[in-house]
Amino acid sequence: MADTIVLIQRAHLLLSQGRSEDAIRQLSEVLQADPNNDHALSLMARARFDQKRYKEGMDLAQRAISLEPTESYYYYLLAFGFYSVDNNAHAQLNIRKAIELHPYQPDYFGLWALLLLEKNMFSDALEKANDGLSIDPENISCLNARATALNKLDRTDESIDTMRTVLDQDPENYYTHITVGWNLLEKGKQKEATVHFREALRLNPNAEAARAGLKQSLKANIPPYKWLLQYSFWINNKSKNAKWAIPIGIYLGVRAIDILSKHASPAVAMAGKVIVGLYILVALASWFINPLANIFLFFHKDGKHALTGSEKWGAVLTTSALLSGVGLLIYHLATQTGDESVYFISGVIALTLALPLSVLELPLRLRNNTIGQLYAMALILTGLVFIGLTFAGLMTINLFWVYVIAAIAFTWVASFVRR
Repeated sequence: MADTIVLIQRAHLLLSQGRSEDAIRQLSEVLQADPNNDHALSLMARARFDQKRYKEGMDLAQRAISLEPTESYYYYLLAFGFYSVDNNAHAQLNIRKAIELHPYQPDYFGLWALLLLEKNMFSDALEKANDGLSIDPENISCLNARATALNKLDRTDESIDTMRTVLDQDPENYYTHITVGWNLLEKGKQKEATVHFREALRLNPNAEAARAGLKQSLKANIPPYKWLLQYSFWINNKSKNAKWAIPIGIYLGVRAIDILSKHASPAVAMAGKVIVGLYILVALASWFINPLANIFLFFHKDGKHALTGSEKWGAVLTTSALLSGVGLLIYHLATQTGDESVYFISGVIALTLALPLSVLELPLRLRNNTIGQLYAMALILTGLVFIGLTFAGLMTINLFWVYVIAAIAFTWVASFVRR
């Protein structure tokens, strides 16, 4: 019994130090001697979560629950596992059970607040965070959730005060720096956000949320990218239905302006053309600005290390497609007169190839992939084949328009998959 206690205490310490592999070795010894040790199973679940092996961790948490169904912490662990794999419905069921068994544990309320933030229920999230803080005013999880909820509710001053409180209490908490960084970035303070993301990565070099935040904050120094990022934050704070209704409403509104302006006075018609032109420009920018901004990060001392291999290749391939398309169109204008010129058609196809290339994930895989990725690969392959047919003199105008329609449809399919 003494050896078991020592091994479990050692595993606790190792987990607190982020040494999950070493902790697993200690816990494996315990479970080899006592497979039904629910405490060891719960710690093993934590270790698997640290390794992002969430399915294994949840299975272990469920085993612990089956052995000790009145232990609230095991339900909290299971809720965290479901939250980590975006199964918020099951996460909420389990966190409710945890609080039902132990209503005075602030961390439980912190996780519940995070679940509500995911559902854009910001007022409810603030209420749960405050419930946790009424138990422990210094609880880091609840303070972070409170700061985010206040930020989403545009109660900026209160949010900043809460963030300062969290940092004063635990300046070495990497998760706190991530939370503060994203909150600042949402308010357009990218330079301040960058400082916190860098600090989070210093404290935990493997923190993916910090790495993602650093990339966004650096790219936000490019004005067009910052404007689109702010729009993204704004629309993501809306309800699920509004996220669809707003873009569709804008599209239909622009279409109506385009139709009506054709029958209006010259001044109104010109204004309509400007609005339609701006809409098209913004729509194109929303696709191409991210890979183009990644090119900017290539030459940044921090950014070049933050980019993944897939992002680097995506940036290079998208930029190459855009430059090739523009080059072919310029050559067509300089040397040709017919609309069906080889260079005109090839240039248009090359430009549209930038659409799927901008979202393509590398390395390529066919199995267990999303519809959007499979569509992107098919569109790229079709585009390259059609360019070959064009130069071989085998391309027809009907085939060209089939490709254009497929490219336009891709923008809607990819948007649907990403939402």
